[in-house]
Amino acid sequence: MYPGIELRLYRYVSVLAEELNFTQAAQRLNVSQPTLSTQIRDLEREINVKLFERTRGGQQVVLTASGQAFATEARLALVHADRAIQEARAVEGLHAGTWNLGYSPLVDLRIVSRVRRYLEEAYPSVNSRIVSGHSAEHVEALIAGRLHAGLIISTAEEQRIARDFVHRERLLLALPRQHALAAKKNIEITDLHDLPLIKIRGDIEPRFGESLKRFLALIRIKPRIYHEATTQGEALQIVAQDGVAALTTEAAEQLANDYVLFRHFVQELLFVHTSLAYFGEPVSPILTSVRKFLSDTYQPLEPASLVREPKTHQMILFTPNPLIQGT
Repeated sequence: MYPGIELRLYRYVSVLAEELNFTQAAQRLNVSQPTLSTQIRDLEREINVKLFERTRGGQQVVLTASGQAFATEARLALVHADRAIQEARAVEGLHAGTWNLGYSPLVDLRIVSRVRRYLEEAYPSVNSRIVSGHSAEHVEALIAGRLHAGLIISTAEEQRIARDFVHRERLLLALPRQHALAAKKNIEITDLHDLPLIKIRGDIEPRFGESLKRFLALIRIKPRIYHEATTQGEALQIVAQDGVAALTTEAAEQLANDYVLFRHFVQELLFVHTSLAYFGEPVSPILTSVRKFLSDTYQPLEPASLVREPKTHQMILFTPNPLIQGT
């Protein structure tokens, strides 16, 4: 612990890391160049780490590896320091600015629509910004403070954020109508072995990355990945055009066309879980309210109940809710 490090020093490092020039950074910070230089040297001495290498008479600087690590965390410290003020004001009913909610395009859009309408009703004076992006992007944005919450497709590996489980969907196999498997009403998971398959990119939706790969390896199933799509709409287009199967969520059925059909797996083993994700303690009044709305509306799944859940229960999630009727 270094209790002597003030928040302004994090700002000094952050700005200097962007400008890489003492004179320009000092102008942005509204301090003199000698003051900035002295403060940075004192900080380096206090933590016993060199953050910047001086060049060209000391005006130009280059970040060291340690400096890069420090600057990254310094920016987060500044974001969350500002967030602390915002949340304290929100408790007093003084929320200012925009409340940012992200959602993955794999999430059932009926959930997103309901949350939007709830925010409009419950907080008409708040500018609620709802933005689409993939789960991996939203996790980073939550940590960086750019989002207040996110509806994501979660995996067990996401330890840096807190999550409330909201909804579970079985994965389906989307098939072109002329596909050899189209004649089967229900698909065996073993049918995936050596099957040319389209899936969502694992780097943007981790549930379709290492998480899926490890599960299939455990049961000794290895499909041949034909294409990694960014969206389910893209995946279905390739299904129709190239005659190849795709692994999708149940929400993809809303995008169906005359050239594609869907088949369920006999074994209820492949799922995705929609979660409301947030960073840190859920002290924000708006976040607390949204969490309660989702809990009341969708009867969220508890982690212990994620193994088996009949599909009929999930249909309850989209019956009319009195909280938003009439909107």
